[in-house]
Amino acid sequence: MDHVFHRSLSATLPVIDRGEGVFVFDTDGKKYLDACGGAAVSCLGHSDARVKQAIVDQLDRIPFAHTAFYTSEAAEVLADRLTAAAPGNLDRVYFVSGGSEATETALKLARQYFVEKGEPG
Repeated sequence: MDHVFHRSLSATLPVIDRGEGVFVFDTDGKKYLDACGGAAVSCLGHSDARVKQAIVDQLDRIPFAHTAFYTSEAAEVLADRLTAAAPGNLDRVYFVSGGSEATETALKLARQYFVEKGEPG
C-alpha cells in the first residue's frame, strides 16, 4: 500500500476500515474520533441507516439526471427546501458538484446577466 501520494511522505497513516457515527476504525480495530473535514464531506456521521436507505432509494429510482436536459423529484424537493430557507428573493438554485464549479458558474451567471442587459464588456 504505497501508491497513494499523501500529504506527508514520512507518516504512516492508519488504514481506516469502517465507520460508525462519529468514529472510524482501522484495520486493527482501533477506534478514532473522526474530527476531520474536507472537500465533499458532509457531517452526517458514518453508517447512518437513514442516510444509507435514502441513498439506496434514490439509486433505485434514478442516480443522476443531467440538469441541462431533465429534472427530478429529488432535485425539485431540495430546491424547494433551499429556497424556502434562503433570504430575500433568492428563489432559484443551480446545482453543481463542488466549490470550484460553483465559482465558475457564478462567473458565468454574472457575465450572462450583463450580456442580457446589453453590457457584455
